[in-house]
Amino acid sequence: MARSGEQIRNPATGETVTFVVTTGESQGRLLQLEMTAAKSAAPGHQHPRLREHWKLREGSVHFEVAGAEQLLEAPAELTIPPGTPHRFWSDVPLRTVVDYEPAGGFETFLETIYALAAAGKTNSKGEPNPLRAAVIAREHLDDYALPWPSVAVQRVLFWLLAPVGRLLGYRARYP
Repeated sequence: MARSGEQIRNPATGETVTFVVTTGESQGRLLQLEMTAAKSAAPGHQHPRLREHWKLREGSVHFEVAGAEQLLEAPAELTIPPGTPHRFWSDVPLRTVVDYEPAGGFETFLETIYALAAAGKTNSKGEPNPLRAAVIAREHLDDYALPWPSVAVQRVLFWLLAPVGRLLGYRARYP
């Protein structure tokens, strides 16, 4: 469980996250973090039950939200409603504060993905292998999902694949 002021780093993506308000501190209402990166990119995804709100403090970042591309230049804010497919990328240093409401299990998801990357258990984009990803996804599908197929189809897919991943020793949380 994260603590305010704690930092985690994803060496695959170069992102550093500092927890500002943790899930425990807000009784699950809010996860607030500050992210810094020399450059950054997140593949297409959605947060089925979480609202994501960016407060870009430094730099610029490209967003594609629900198929529409836009450039955010600091200072700027952007809100992404729950269930909205989006991705972002930046080739310049950035610093942003991001709120996730409600917090859900996204804090644990981030801790797991960053720890896997730090242990060298992800690809160069910070993604775990498909069977490990299925185990994690089954646990965190309300927090983080692929933009397609539908979340309902993903639930079935991960329900089928996760047991195979668990047989191989993968767990939804790492370490």
